[in-house]
This record gives sequence, structure tokens and C-alpha cells, in this order.
Amino acid sequence: MGAILERNVNIKIFDDGGSTFRVLASLIDVEHSFHAEMLVDVASGKIQEVTADMAKRPYPTLCPRALDHVSRLRGEVIGRGINRRIVEVVGKDTGCAHLVEVLQSAVRFAAMYLINKRTGLDPLGERTLSEQEHRDKWMPVLKNTCQVFREEKIER
Repeated sequence: MGAILERNVNIKIFDDGGSTFRVLASLIDVEHSFHAEMLVDVASGKIQEVTADMAKRPYPTLCPRALDHVSRLRGEVIGRGINRRIVEVVGKDTGCAHLVEVLQSAVRFAAMYLINKRTGLDPLGERTLSEQEHRDKWMPVLKNTCQVFREEKIER
């Protein structure tokens, strides 16, 4: 058996029930220890604050330059096109693929959390809408994104 490598990406959401919630994200592997934090507005999905740091990186003097662009995500809305926007802002030849990975993971998780908060599905698992009511409410936005939201009727 050859070498075994592992990368962990972890996302945590802290929500005190107010108008915003905080997203903490990390990417850790043998060469990287990256952390990002976002403050997200529930009503608009707008990223109000965003920061990132690199506690461990393969190129100690070169890698941190990519952090200069993270703040440009402030004001972006978590919704359609956000993953492409993250690549444009913090990726490519002036950025870092690993920062892109951790920030995209954070916004994907935040997007699912926003959907749950804005519908009747409590993020902690208590439903205020029936499964079908929840599905019907979000079908226009999530149509064909997964088997639950496929266009044809789901057999029970």
C-alpha cells in the first residue's frame, strides 16, 4: 500500500436567532491549515463580513498573498453564481485553489442553512411545514438540483 493522504474540510454555523449567522470553515491536511469566517445576513443572504487565515501553508512567504482578495467577497450574495464568483475573486493566478475550496464549502453549507431558515424546516430538525409543503415552496428555486426536487412527481 502506498501513501495515505487526508484532507478535512469542516464547516460550523453559529446562529443566535438574530438577523445574521456566523459560518466558520477550515481546511486541514498535511500541508495546509486554513480557516475562514463569514457573517451572513439571513434576509438577503449577503456576506457582511469575511476573513481568512493560513496557519500552515506550503510556501510561507508566497501563499499569504492570496489572502489579500478574500475581503472582496464582502457584499456578495449566497445564491446562484456564488461559486463562480469565489473562483474569480480568490482563485486563479492571483489566488489559491485551497481558499476557493474552503470558501465554496462554506457558502454551500450556508446556502442550505438559509433555505431551511427561510422555509418551515427548522435547521435543528423540527418541521413547521409538511414535507410536501416544503418541497412545493422551494421547487421553483431548487428544481432539478437533486432527486427530491426533480420535476416529475415523486411516488410515495
